[in-house]
Amino acid sequence: MSIQIIKNQIYLYNMKILLLESFYGVSHKQWADGFIANSSHQVDLLYMPGRHWKWRMEHSAIHFANEIIAIEQQYDLILSTSFTNIASLRGLLIAKGDRSAWYNNVPINVFFHENQITYPWSENDPDIVLKRDNHYGWINYLSCLAADRIIFNSSFHKENFLGILPSFLGQFPDETPAKEIERVRSKSFVLPIGVNMNNLLKLEQSKNIIPVILWNHRWEYDKNPKDFFEALFQLNEDGVKFEVIVAGQKYKRSPKIFEEARSKLGQKIIHFGYAKSRTEYLQLLVKADIMPVTSNQDFFGISAVEGIASGCYPILPDRLAFPEHLDRAKYDDCYFSNTKEFGNKIRSAINSHPNDTEIIRTQVEKYNWPNQITAYDDFFKIQL
Repeated sequence: MSIQIIKNQIYLYNMKILLLESFYGVSHKQWADGFIANSSHQVDLLYMPGRHWKWRMEHSAIHFANEIIAIEQQYDLILSTSFTNIASLRGLLIAKGDRSAWYNNVPINVFFHENQITYPWSENDPDIVLKRDNHYGWINYLSCLAADRIIFNSSFHKENFLGILPSFLGQFPDETPAKEIERVRSKSFVLPIGVNMNNLLKLEQSKNIIPVILWNHRWEYDKNPKDFFEALFQLNEDGVKFEVIVAGQKYKRSPKIFEEARSKLGQKIIHFGYAKSRTEYLQLLVKADIMPVTSNQDFFGISAVEGIASGCYPILPDRLAFPEHLDRAKYDDCYFSNTKEFGNKIRSAINSHPNDTEIIRTQVEKYNWPNQITAYDDFFKIQL
């Protein structure tokens, strides 16, 4: 498998950063590309395709160690995402390379888009039955021990991960290094994800006579499509008028409820499937009025932030990272805490056609890359 280097074309930089992305696809790709395009540092990317995540966690350290050792250029910092085992990477760089080389004498930071300890596993994943589901969480923990600094994409994610470590380590038979937890905490930081939202913020939402409801997330179990569609099924049975856009990336084993929704909601669905381009995706956002979110897992929630930035009225769970996006007290009507309340909030939004979305969308401008990049660049520069 070939691994390529993509060079940043911004040459007025303060330092040289080598970015390792072993899952270069979807949100990981958006984040990496955005950082490279906006940073004042020179950021070069080594990447592997965004598939086979378990194999990436096992194998990417070997690939990247070989590539790094072969690079003629020197860097000031290695920044990796969490699908690479940082402990293995450091060990391989020492064992296979030159101990005095630059790559054995610069900081390594790890960025957690997600973690495998608190990420909800699919009930159909054989690793649960085979008792291998802890293995990938253990790799994440080893990476934390080996990295110089640990970066999480939200405050929720940081506290969620650190909070579970005592019970995670406590399940092993003996000699579990729980005392290391405070050391992990001391080098843990938060850098929210930068989002390319310049075009999103310019979108002018159409005011539909019949409100259009949006699903713009991955078609996977952790996004909880069951609660989303069952609420729409009930509204449909009650004769409520609405239409639906079902976008987002589909996978081979996507939950069956998507096909059930296609059958039950029929002509109410005006789009069904993955947008073929960013332009088509933006056109879908323009057509939507209301974006209900039911995720069981979102350590940040790029699709939700994109929907808010585009002008959709959000209905968000009062948990995970979502309260960091909109002030909970100020935007109470946008939050729900149970499935009954969720259905009622959708019904209310359909009936009232909220007109304050222009104000709401400004709340997520803080994530726009031009507003985020200074914090990123200053954070990495401080290590020198």
